[in-house]
Amino acid sequence: MREYIEKFFEMQDYPREAAKSLLSDYDKLMACDSCREVFEKYLGEYEKNDRTNFGEFIVLAAKAGNEAEMDGRTTQFLCFVCALKHLKVMYEKRGLPLDVYYDTARDLRYKLMECYKMHGVWGSFVASWFYGAFVLDRFEIGRLQYEFATHFATQGNFSVCGLELTPETPILNLHIPSSGPLTQESVEDSLARAYRFMEKHYPKYIHDGKMVIECGSWLLFKDHEKFLPENSNIRRFMDNFDIVHYWYDDNFGDCWRIFNVDWNHDASSLPRNSSLQRAYADWLSAGNKAGEGHGVLVYDGEKIINK
Repeated sequence: MREYIEKFFEMQDYPREAAKSLLSDYDKLMACDSCREVFEKYLGEYEKNDRTNFGEFIVLAAKAGNEAEMDGRTTQFLCFVCALKHLKVMYEKRGLPLDVYYDTARDLRYKLMECYKMHGVWGSFVASWFYGAFVLDRFEIGRLQYEFATHFATQGNFSVCGLELTPETPILNLHIPSSGPLTQESVEDSLARAYRFMEKHYPKYIHDGKMVIECGSWLLFKDHEKFLPENSNIRRFMDNFDIVHYWYDDNFGDCWRIFNVDWNHDASSLPRNSSLQRAYADWLSAGNKAGEGHGVLVYDGEKIINK
């Protein structure tokens, strides 16, 4: 296992400091009887059944790690690093392309970097987020992530591009990882690749030749039109969707995604190191609120057809 992890860190270009620290922590875990027992139990079950109770796993791993004087966010992160080896086996058994496996596995690195920026810890403060990828319910394909879901954007029936969506209609819930610029080219490339992947492996998500994607995100906040440049990547991303619902968030729960700090209701304290940070800080300083939106996108294998 250790050799697999070390090679994986190299392949996915983990920072040297992070890889060294995580491998040292893995060694500490395996040297601790209670930690090793937790990992062996849940990883063994995962390898046998392609499923395990990841919720219990991360709770018990954090507890055992604390007893070994390790940060729980690190031990929880290592739960999924260790599970990566069997996840690859699951892809191989089902004939799923390994480039999608490696794309999907990159999400661990994104969350690792978020945790380090926020808390100075090599680990994850949202380890439960990883579940979907490890039970083959969520896939990263190029720039974007696609999760199996049913229609939720309008919280009711919805007609779009000749399709009648109900709360039972299978759709793909789109997620946008913190992996760099969100260019329109990368979005279109991901959509094309995702369509081919779903058409071949999960055709229930293609309806009359159309792939329905829904997204709930701060990126679809309608008021971006008031304070972000029209040619910004976020505005271009928004233009791909029919934004069917948006709302304001008094507590700005997504503050950390933009500023790497939690919202303390004081816009003057926010960092201003990027154009996005400056635009948001100015917007909030003027007494405005942040928010989120729900959007629907329909793709026919070649182009977005709802816009």
